[in-house]
Amino acid sequence: MKKIKSVLAALCLAGLPAMTSAATVDVVEAPSGFFVPDPSLVYSGTYWRGADQDWSWTHGAIAAGFTTASLLISAFDVDFEFGEFDEIFAMDDGVWVSLGLLAGASDVFAFTEFDLASNFFDDIAEGLNVRIDIDTGNSGWLVTLSKSVITTDGAAPPPPDPGVVPLPAAGWLMLAGLGGLAAVRRRKSV
Repeated sequence: MKKIKSVLAALCLAGLPAMTSAATVDVVEAPSGFFVPDPSLVYSGTYWRGADQDWSWTHGAIAAGFTTASLLISAFDVDFEFGEFDEIFAMDDGVWVSLGLLAGASDVFAFTEFDLASNFFDDIAEGLNVRIDIDTGNSGWLVTLSKSVITTDGAAPPPPDPGVVPLPAAGWLMLAGLGGLAAVRRRKSV
């Protein structure tokens, strides 16, 4: 019994940093807006959008207390190297501010990460508004978005592909702990 208590105490201490951290992930994806729900639909007219099909979305509010924040946009078929320019904006105190251009690759899902300065923290705490200006040069380029992710204090984002949701780190820790408890119990009963 003493060993089980020791294992439980070690698991609690190992999980303590994750519980006290303000690290947070907020994901906006299908079925909201025009984010593609399934990779087989990347070329669907609903999701593969051009210059006259810009849109905006709002993230969920993230409680204040974080010290760093990033916005990651997962896009499919960003031909940046060939002249496709898709610009991302975020609302800062009622004004749209350009964060930069998507920098993905042709025919794959990839994240473009934008560091959000502290002036955006109050907007993140209220629910950050984000907008995409697709094909800023109106040159006939098309792009499909999978998800928009805000991470704070170094939290790990999900994979960029649509519909892929990893088991959170706390879930892996819990599974490892349960496996350890099972091993201790098995050893004791032998």
